[in-house]
Amino acid sequence: MVTIYSLLCAFLPCLIYLIFKDRKEKKFYLIFILLFILYIWMVYTVTGAGGLTDIIYAPEGRINKPNVNLIPFSTGISFSFYLNIIMCIPLGFLLPFIWKNYRKLYKTTVVGFCFSLLIELSQLITTRATDVDDLIANTVGTVLGYFVWIIFSKIFKKYKNGINGTKAPIVYILLSFIGMFFLYFPFWFAFNIEPLFIN
Repeated sequence: MVTIYSLLCAFLPCLIYLIFKDRKEKKFYLIFILLFILYIWMVYTVTGAGGLTDIIYAPEGRINKPNVNLIPFSTGISFSFYLNIIMCIPLGFLLPFIWKNYRKLYKTTVVGFCFSLLIELSQLITTRATDVDDLIANTVGTVLGYFVWIIFSKIFKKYKNGINGTKAPIVYILLSFIGMFFLYFPFWFAFNIEPLFIN
């Protein structure tokens, strides 16, 4: 139940945008746009991106003492570093696969970097660490995903059509984040329902 509610918080704003803005896109790519939104939601869920509840119900003094690491690899490279790389490979693949405007490495990399930065900044209000290593790993994963798409596009040339649009993926990322930030846990607390945090 909690997972469905979380998914709806991220999906509904994106679906509204999709219906009014992107509904004319090819049906084949609409499926992958929905997959892209699902992927974004999963990343927010796994990383524990911050939300309004983290501010309202923060332990005393927590917001004033964020857990931040700005020194790359200060504690070495952990297993989670590699997991963060793997987590962002689908982003680097889906962006150029769906949208033709992201078939340049720098464009996909910038989105991957900004997506990761959004998550890391949101974690300033949570009990999780805002870590430059995660930012590096996520960006590297996005780049690797882009090269996976390059290989895929050379093998399966018929899937190189894609759709136009530069702002659409950015809008989906922001709308799903806004939905999760403002809608997710506040409703559970308003009805005195204890949420099940997903780690």
